Amino acid sequence: MSTDRLFDRYLEGERPADFKTLSGVELPAFLADRPSAAGERPGQYPFTRGIHAEMYRQRLWTRRQQSGYGTPRESNERLHYLLRQGATGLNIDTDMATKLGFDPDHPLFEGEVGRQGTSIATLEDMEQLFDGIPLDRVSSTLIVQPPASAPFLAMYLAVARRRGIPPSALIGTIMNCALTQLAGATQQAITHFFPIDFSVRVGLDVMEYCTREMRRWNIVNVNAYNMRETGINAIQEAAFALSLALEYAERLIARGLDADAFAQRMAFFTAAHMDLFEEVAKLRAMRRIWARLMRERLGAKDDRSCWFRTAIQTAALPLTAQEPLNNIVRAAIQTLAAVLGGSQSIHTTSYDEAYALPSEASHRLSIRTQQVIGYETNVVKSADPLGGSHLVEWLTDRLEADILAMMDDIRARGGFVSVFKAGWVEQQILAARFEHMDRVESGEQPVVGLNCFHDEEEEEPKMEFFAYEQEMPEARMRYVREYRARRQAPALQPALDALRRATAAGENVMPPVLAAVEAGATIGEVCRTFGEAIGHTVES
Repeated sequence: MSTDRLFDRYLEGERPADFKTLSGVELPAFLADRPSAAGERPGQYPFTRGIHAEMYRQRLWTRRQQSGYGTPRESNERLHYLLRQGATGLNIDTDMATKLGFDPDHPLFEGEVGRQGTSIATLEDMEQLFDGIPLDRVSSTLIVQPPASAPFLAMYLAVARRRGIPPSALIGTIMNCALTQLAGATQQAITHFFPIDFSVRVGLDVMEYCTREMRRWNIVNVNAYNMRETGINAIQEAAFALSLALEYAERLIARGLDADAFAQRMAFFTAAHMDLFEEVAKLRAMRRIWARLMRERLGAKDDRSCWFRTAIQTAALPLTAQEPLNNIVRAAIQTLAAVLGGSQSIHTTSYDEAYALPSEASHRLSIRTQQVIGYETNVVKSADPLGGSHLVEWLTDRLEADILAMMDDIRARGGFVSVFKAGWVEQQILAARFEHMDRVESGEQPVVGLNCFHDEEEEEPKMEFFAYEQEMPEARMRYVREYRARRQAPALQPALDALRRATAAGENVMPPVLAAVEAGATIGEVCRTFGEAIGHTVES
């Protein structure tokens, strides 16, 4: 298949060739098991059964494997590999320095550059990362949080502008969720590098800018997944994420935006764990809650503003270093839960997650897992196939009630940002984490190959895992220093000065950030200017 045809396919989407079982039985689009449920149709408010009438009969979910490591060139090669293997969207992760708004030569990140994602510092880096990828035909999720999300998105926009692509034509998502890491050292890191209120403000600036200028772009991925990976349960995951999303929406309305102007481009990033029926019910409950919040509390009139659209990553927490091939089965079950729950895109976590970033082989297997479910099982041939199950319907109602009760508690305490700052969220997470570990260590929660059904005398199979180029971090540090030395950027300092003034004045930072990156600023220089403007510095 030609490259152009491949990219066209991503826009067109995939759908089943027919709607029959393997025995030739024609499947209906949906079923209602009782007359009173006849109004509960997929594609109709409050969207419990799915946001589209035909769901995957019309178009499969996006296969969007998270990727990113080392240099932009190395990451670009892996992105092209994933597209050739059948990925239908991109999901680009960044290293800790990039996420937190620092350049790769900052001493705080020695030894960490390019380790947990790709290292991006300059507009040149962004051009290399997306070399050969049409930004208006392949959707990309950019995993970076505010305030670094502002210069990161600005560089993406600058690359598009150089290619003659207007912002309104771009398709994709910026993570842009300020409260991404919520406990322990990672929580301390995000509050140490920038005050949380400032990170939230910049995230809202980005959302507002995207709403006005990028009509096809998702303005935020409210990050429930990273919350769940701390050890909390499905009820907490949903309540935390929905509370945070509601707070974002209310603050955008306070800025003068109408709910129908931005809500259609809000999205979520959730986990699919091992409890299949609970995960399906959780997603159904979250759809119903979000729809009613948007219509009844925020006044959204357009049905699309009430859609709970979510990307799902299968949970890494249940995956084990012991007997890692068991993780293939775990990830397949989690992926099936995401499909049965009606996800819009899926990342299937690789079986080698406990050891390293995915190798090409494990990345390919993750894509094949989704393809087997999509093309061989026929679960995609009816919308909400578990709808009407007495267990699933009861569990949906029960989870909805429990989620709403926790959301009411959070709201009574001042909202999610307030309870996060007060330490309440971290208390909840740490309690859940210890409870989870106690259950695993005691054997109350079986983990096959770890605390049960484990043959200690049998040797683990030899496996090859992803390995970094040892000289990569030093090469990245050398590159950014050379970049600063050779750039001819007479407009840079005036642009940074303008950014400093706009930030201090409380203006939307996106226009001056765009000017700064096009003048040659690095991500670290932009974020350092943020810090100067608000009187906040980070010592090495």
